[in-house]
Amino acid sequence: MSRRFLTGLLAAVVLITLLSGCDSFLEKSPQGELTSENYFRNGEDAQRALNSVYDYAQARSFDFFPPYPMIFGSIASDNATKGGESGSDQISVQRVQQFNPRPTDPYIASTWSTLYTGIYRANLVIANVPDIESMSADQRAQMVAEAKFLRAYFHFYALKMYGLGDDRANDGPGVPLITEPLPASEADVPRTPEADVWAQIETDLQEAASALSPTAPDLGRATQGAAKALRVKAHIFQEEWTEAQALAEEIINSGRYSLDPDYSRIFDQRGEFGPGSIFEINHMDLTNALEGTAATVYQNSRATWGYGFNCPTQNLYDAFEANDPRRDATIIESGETITGPQGNTETVDVTGACSANGPDGYLNEKVWLPAARQPSGPRKGPTNRRVIRYAHVLLWHAEAANEAGNQQAALTSLNKVRARARDDDDDPSNDPDGVLPDITTTNQSELREIIWHEQRVEFAMEYQRFFNLVRQGRTDRMADAGFEEGVNERFPIPQEQLDQGTALEQNPGY
Repeated sequence: MSRRFLTGLLAAVVLITLLSGCDSFLEKSPQGELTSENYFRNGEDAQRALNSVYDYAQARSFDFFPPYPMIFGSIASDNATKGGESGSDQISVQRVQQFNPRPTDPYIASTWSTLYTGIYRANLVIANVPDIESMSADQRAQMVAEAKFLRAYFHFYALKMYGLGDDRANDGPGVPLITEPLPASEADVPRTPEADVWAQIETDLQEAASALSPTAPDLGRATQGAAKALRVKAHIFQEEWTEAQALAEEIINSGRYSLDPDYSRIFDQRGEFGPGSIFEINHMDLTNALEGTAATVYQNSRATWGYGFNCPTQNLYDAFEANDPRRDATIIESGETITGPQGNTETVDVTGACSANGPDGYLNEKVWLPAARQPSGPRKGPTNRRVIRYAHVLLWHAEAANEAGNQQAALTSLNKVRARARDDDDDPSNDPDGVLPDITTTNQSELREIIWHEQRVEFAMEYQRFFNLVRQGRTDRMADAGFEEGVNERFPIPQEQLDQGTALEQNPGY
């Protein structure tokens, strides 16, 4: 069995001795440059450098801040409210919820810094590893492929955050596309048009998939399936339905992945790297290393040891169909008794969890931990982040097939997800209570809405809702919260980036 992959422990030498002070190559000059002359001398150097790229996929920098996917993918949507102690608790997150973020807000800047530092480090690996003669050709190809996957991952998120168009026509302002390890003095890079950024993302992912193994050498590393699945997602965002359907079918027909029969266990430690995990980011509570996540402390109950942020809305609660077991696995209600990892049982008090943002009073169960499993530090939650699941591929396939006019293929994938949710082993005859019955309509418009709904409830509180609403052209669902069309499809470029150069222009409305 592959061993668990931990990024920071192996990357410590890179981070401390060579990148000290280099939080973002677009912000300030590194005090120690990684070059082929002073590093990248052997396989161990290359591995540490690659691990430092994964370190930024953990969605954190050295600063203490909550995971940016939670803020922008969830709190900005109709799935969640900010929560916290009061409206002024993390006021910049409050402004995201109210669709008036400022270019000077710290989480706007931290997100940019995290993404572009990851891109910088990926470019270092891509540029230097091929010249390390002491490594085998296969080893070099594997590392470069992983770095290309991660470079595509970071560019993808940057594009969603700052550069998508508001009419789904691939004509948005784009983001800086950087494929060389530029030093800070040369990093005043203009935006690349959205369509060209997508083209590079697809190229990186296609090249990565051709070199990566179907199985990872260590749990948590990119695989061929991860590269293909992220490319499916890129096709979906561009409405390239035929390409998305065909590539999703490659993954489905590979037989490498399956749906975990128990939806509720996917998100705790029992379900780590389960049969449906395609790309998953490791987190652990280690005494002398920051390998955990802040997501657990930010989203656990204020009545125990958490901060009570990212609280599910009543709108999300009501979106689940009657008796859908996923609601109970996603949303904690006040007074609910939950059995967590290692059999720890706790009756959860959500009092005051969302006092600043309404009376809903729910918590996100997908990152919940009982008090008995409280991490040793606020950034040391052990909950892995499931970035791409097999259910994603099935529902992307369903969406693409429906849009391409293949309704029967769409129904097959859609109903697999529903069958797992009702836990009937794919056998409708084991469904006496009528829970989540198979969908049968072949009307394209009706099926589109059903698939979008299924995506919402299957991936609720997994930090994707806002970006899905934008790509689907359904931002009217956020109008009451202050969403302004033509402005809030994108977040502002950090002011510090605008102040240090002349190449970037601010997004409209900011």
